[in-house]
Amino acid sequence: MTLKYLEQLEFKKKLVEWVEQTLSADHALKTLFVSLGNAEARCKVWSTTDLDVQKIIKRTVAYIDKSFAKNNSIIDFIKIDIAQNIQERVWSDVITEIQTQAHNNHFRKGISFDEQFGICLLEQEMYGRAVIRGVIYNEPNFIDEKNLKTTLDKKYGKLTENFDLKRIKKVYLFDTKSVIYEDQQFIELQSGDCQNGVRYIDVNNNKDHIIQIIEKNAAFLHDQIMDNGRFIYGYFPAYNREIKSYNTVRHCTSLYALIETFEVNKQEQYWVKIHKGIDYALTHFYKEPQLGTAYMIDGLDAEPEIKLGSNAAAILMLTKYQEITQNNRYQKYAESLAKGIQTMIDEQGETTHVLHYPSLEIKDKFRIVYYDGEAALGLLRLYQINQNAVLLDTVKLMFEHFIAKNYDKYHDHWLSYCTNELTKICPEEKYFQFGLNNYLKHMDYIRNRKTVNATFLEMMMSAYKMLTRMEEQGFTELLESAKFEELKNLIQYRTEFQRNGFFYPEVAMYMQKPKKILYGFYVRYDRLRTRIDDQEHNLSGYVAYVNYFNEGILSHES
Repeated sequence: MTLKYLEQLEFKKKLVEWVEQTLSADHALKTLFVSLGNAEARCKVWSTTDLDVQKIIKRTVAYIDKSFAKNNSIIDFIKIDIAQNIQERVWSDVITEIQTQAHNNHFRKGISFDEQFGICLLEQEMYGRAVIRGVIYNEPNFIDEKNLKTTLDKKYGKLTENFDLKRIKKVYLFDTKSVIYEDQQFIELQSGDCQNGVRYIDVNNNKDHIIQIIEKNAAFLHDQIMDNGRFIYGYFPAYNREIKSYNTVRHCTSLYALIETFEVNKQEQYWVKIHKGIDYALTHFYKEPQLGTAYMIDGLDAEPEIKLGSNAAAILMLTKYQEITQNNRYQKYAESLAKGIQTMIDEQGETTHVLHYPSLEIKDKFRIVYYDGEAALGLLRLYQINQNAVLLDTVKLMFEHFIAKNYDKYHDHWLSYCTNELTKICPEEKYFQFGLNNYLKHMDYIRNRKTVNATFLEMMMSAYKMLTRMEEQGFTELLESAKFEELKNLIQYRTEFQRNGFFYPEVAMYMQKPKKILYGFYVRYDRLRTRIDDQEHNLSGYVAYVNYFNEGILSHES
């Protein structure tokens, strides 16, 4: 953001107006933060504290002027925070609270280490520098004293020479009233709870904003495809650490999701890298030990394995490509992979999840439930292209197993996807009932979940699409038990909630290399990691929402 002189004047005018409106002219101590940064490096945070609002304004404007004079050409992000709801707390109690959180990295308060806010950190600063961190996502968070000391030294210099965390008895927690400056306007940010620091949007016209998110995230995911067709798998953004592992399933489903975004906005320039990504998968992972029967390998080169889900993910990628392009160049690969899946399903419809390669001996009979729904969906998507009845019969057999073993207990998004597809082709009551059970039993769990599980929206949107057909397919009575209005409300709630895991500028600016992760989706409870599958699941759910969600009547084509 390079602001010309007149634009700077307008910005400062709006800034003064906002501060005067936000800060009350009482005798309480007031603290204002300015975060300035660019896409190449972590932003700098400056603050001022005073009883007098006008003194705060004067100092803030002076700091802004100085910053523009020095860095105007490289300022991309400007964010203003005002401390509010200040609470004095015992430091040991705060540490305990951080360590005993139900979900990691969900401590959403700023901390001042003195009453005068001489040494203080915004919530976003702490996560941006891994001051609050956990080594593993399912182990407790802790205060990393080394990172805290480094952060304070960089920010305050000599002021922290005598700072000793062990001597801290009391701290001051605070929320913030915040705005970010973007497109010559202040955008208000939310305060408190899970969506702290994330911008408000017009909830009455949210699809326009969701489309923008899809477009920005599709561009982000596209940029993760390297010239050889392999993805940059992901990052831990606090210190710009690249995740070095890899996964065939996620390679294929990420390409599937990127292709899916063409249903919202066609970006023809993406095809070059998409083709490279597909070719990479077929070159490095596709194996055909017997003519016409193929498998996708995964894992370490020394110990490769065949996952049922890898075959399924590849079919989803290839069939979505064919659906969007009407080009059958990859159909033969999908059909061979489908035969590979069929070798992993017995006469009762029970699957085997993982085989050794190249021996094809069983490695894991069961590994993760997602593979089953993925496999059924892959076969159905291919059936809709080639009309091979064997594929449909296989899926129906699998569903007998799913129903008998109560697979609806898993609230699995892939099972929701394939149930929706199956009921289009075979509108039988038992399949509809399974689809209902897959979400009805779990609505409270989804509503109360404080982490951004993007698969929830995928699952509910697939169920929603199924429900919109039930009336016209003659299942009015069954539809009455569907809690359709409740489902719609929950879809709206999770659509909004998922934005809590999106790297808007107001969040990304605190990470070490903002441009690397800007407009990516991240998982807060796992060190704010941003991985290709995090993009995939969010994109698929949002594409479905934009294309199919309708507040109105039930009966419409889905």
